[in-house]
Parts: sequence; structure tokens; C-alpha cells
Amino acid sequence: MTTVQTTPQRESFSRAQRNIFDSMVELLGRAGLEYNGGFVEAGGHRIHYLDYGSGAPVVLVHGSGAGSAIWFRQIAALSKKFRVIAPDNPIFGLSSQPDRPVPVPEITTGYLTSLLDALGLKSASLVGLSIGGFAVARTAADHPERVEKLTLIDSAGLGRNLPWGFRLTAMPLLGRFLSKPHRRIHQRFFATTAVVRPHAPDNDAYLEYAFRVTVNEGHAEAVRRNIPMFANLRGQRNLLSDAELSSIQAKTLVIWGENDRFFPVSHGERAASLIPQSELVTLPGCGHVAMLDQPDRVNDLLLEHLGGG
Repeated sequence: MTTVQTTPQRESFSRAQRNIFDSMVELLGRAGLEYNGGFVEAGGHRIHYLDYGSGAPVVLVHGSGAGSAIWFRQIAALSKKFRVIAPDNPIFGLSSQPDRPVPVPEITTGYLTSLLDALGLKSASLVGLSIGGFAVARTAADHPERVEKLTLIDSAGLGRNLPWGFRLTAMPLLGRFLSKPHRRIHQRFFATTAVVRPHAPDNDAYLEYAFRVTVNEGHAEAVRRNIPMFANLRGQRNLLSDAELSSIQAKTLVIWGENDRFFPVSHGERAASLIPQSELVTLPGCGHVAMLDQPDRVNDLLLEHLGGG
């Protein structure tokens, strides 16, 4: 069932939301994009999304930080050939902040299939980064009829490995402290863990956008409540089984930064060895957020994989 889609009115936002919106517009502008987006109700969440271009739909699903505009360079490149939709996942960007812990199936396959329904899409090609990769892979395994082609970028859900800082955030007392927004800690994490080239062009605009998301009303508390659903002291809690990966029917591209300090390349190798129609491409000099370290290379790989090259 398709729900009514609404166009955001900046004046209706809270001050924190206006700050997120303005920094999102700034980041999109770095790729020559004017804002084009809206809101839909999907899976019990009010979801904000970006929407560009026309043609076969491609949905870009971000990870556990910032929001839809992290794909600004991919949107600019892919929207010349495809309809590109980039949602703010629940908790992030301008989407709603759940007032309770969200079960993993609800926030992965349930949320994505509901989003496709809300946008009137029977199927789409899915691209996911980090936790977004886990969401799109599980959707491809559980609902193969909804997924045309699949791309996993430094995906979660493929092994237990996880930085200790993230594991500690799952602990009740430490989590309350570590999940609070601190600009300096945010910048240090970005420079040491997320990317190899922290001072690359446009990273200043991305960092401002990402930080403003963390200070949105209710965001820190929503993150604190939901992290234990995904991680504990042992590492990642929710892993895709061999059977699930082997069941994926969609042609799959796996992209991995060789210098990813979040998830090792062996996770990508596991996925590529189990998914029947898959290819692994590792990127030298690239960290966890491959699209920021090497946007042009990622764009070329996506266009070739999706058939738009």
C-alpha cells in the first residue's frame, strides 16, 4: 500500500532539524545537487528520503552515522542513468527517533520492504554501507523478489569483529556516556577509523552534517537504546549465516576498503565466497567509508555493476 508522500517545509522543523537540513543541503551542493526529497510513513517510522533521476530504481542505504546525504557523490553520478533513492534510516538524519528499542528484523528487512511499498516499488537494486549492508543483504536473502542487484560496501553482519569502542557503547553505563555527542571525539573517530584521507575535499561539509545529526533531539538516547540490539562485548550480535548468504539470488558486488579498521577484508571475502553470483573488489588506500575515500572509483564500480556504465 502506497502512503501519502510529503515535501518537507524547513520552517516546520525544530532548530536542530533545520541545522541538519541546512548542512545536508550544503553537502548535496558540493556535488552540484539541489535538494529533492520528502517524507513517507514506512514500517511504523516517519522516513525522510532523497529522490533524484529517473529509470530503474536504486536504493542507497547508509550505515550507523549521519544520513542519506552521505551518498552525495553517488547520487550525482547514478541519477544520470537511474532513479536514485537514499533514505535516512530510522534514528538518523531527519527520520523519526523510535521511543523504544527496535527489533533487528523490523529495522532491517521490515523497514526496507515497507519503504519500497510506500514508494510504490515492487523491486529495486539495493546498495548498503556497513549496517546498511547488513540490511540490504538480509532483505535480498528474505525477499529475493524485491531485489534486482545487490551491492555491499564494507558491510556489517559478516563476522563478529568490531572496534572495542563500539562494543563498550553497548554497556549500560558506558553507553550513556559514549553515546553523547562530542565534536572532538566525533572528528577523531572519523580520522582514525572511518577514512584514510580525513582532509579530503568535502569531508568538512560531511563532518558538520554528521555531527549535527548526533545533536538532534532524542538521537543520542535512541542510539544508546538500540546499539545493544546489534552489538555486545563479543562484537556483532547479528550475523548472516552461510545458508542466508548462499541463498541470495541477486547478482552481487562486494566493495571493501583494504584499510578498513572497522570490519576486516576477510568479512568481504566470506560474503563473496558464499553468494553465488558475486564479485569482491578491494580498494587500496581506502577505509571503512569507501565512498568518501574514493568516490569516483566507487561510482565507476556501481555504474558497471548496475548496467549504467
